[in-house]
Amino acid sequence: MLCFHSVTTPALSAGGSAHVSVDAFKSFIRIGRRLGEFVPLAELVRRHQAGRTTAGLLAVTFDDAYAAVLTELADFISAQSVPVTVFVTTEAAATGARFWWDRVDDAHTRVPRERWRAFEDACGLPDEYRQGQPRGFGPLRPFRQWMLATDAGRWPDRLEPVLRQLEREIGDEPAHRSMTFEEIAVLNRLPEVDIGVHTATHPVLPLLSDDSLRREIEAAHMALRERFSGVLPMLAIPFGLYDQRTLRIARSSGMLASFTLAGTLRTSNGDGGVPRLCITTNDTGMALGIRLCGLTDVVRRWASSDLVTYPDLPSPTT
Repeated sequence: MLCFHSVTTPALSAGGSAHVSVDAFKSFIRIGRRLGEFVPLAELVRRHQAGRTTAGLLAVTFDDAYAAVLTELADFISAQSVPVTVFVTTEAAATGARFWWDRVDDAHTRVPRERWRAFEDACGLPDEYRQGQPRGFGPLRPFRQWMLATDAGRWPDRLEPVLRQLEREIGDEPAHRSMTFEEIAVLNRLPEVDIGVHTATHPVLPLLSDDSLRREIEAAHMALRERFSGVLPMLAIPFGLYDQRTLRIARSSGMLASFTLAGTLRTSNGDGGVPRLCITTNDTGMALGIRLCGLTDVVRRWASSDLVTYPDLPSPTT
């Protein structure tokens, strides 16, 4: 299962690595077709849950229902008959909102280091996050992990004036945004497109109470079912952060499967989490081919017999 977010063009750039170019996406689809067959996500899940083989089968998913999927990829998806599932964050889709991580990524690439440090100070980023984060994840890691840990991944109103000031200095807004419900309806008319659940507000689910976690899933599912037919009762877990409680509540909220960003092809271990490969600008066609062939998993199993079941939650040092 391949997880994409948005796509870029020369006129639609992005500061972060989550959004691959249109040409790269098309290349990945061509490579996938050489190595297997693309099928609807629901079919892949049905086979998996029935204990049938899924060897050679691939599914394409898009998290966050970015508008560029409609404007830049709809014709390609239709012409190539590529089944895709788009996971929707419903509060963002109500207005076509921009996500805070795109805004932060774009702003960071357009200001000097000193101005970015001043922005972090104005937001209140603690020094323990600056000093404790692994350097290999880049300069935005401290701010991102702090946001995930302190506000459960939701952009707080108190920081909006600080970010808006930075964006006014840049003189531009991030190009990438969520589709509106009306735009999703247009995309959903394509027979290749299915719609799935990505929560109401895209929080870090393990940091919520049981009731809040359940509301995030059920409210989003209800909002989608009110507008679209055939919504898949399947959850794409925000930020790829989850634990056993998250999966249990998702199941009790009617989700048939919960998709992670495990970066592995291993089958789920019975906890309900189904791994996907998250594709970013760091991936090349050759690297994707290696991952699809399972060689990365072989190396991981050889290098470590103690595989982590659940991802570390954000903290000053993780």
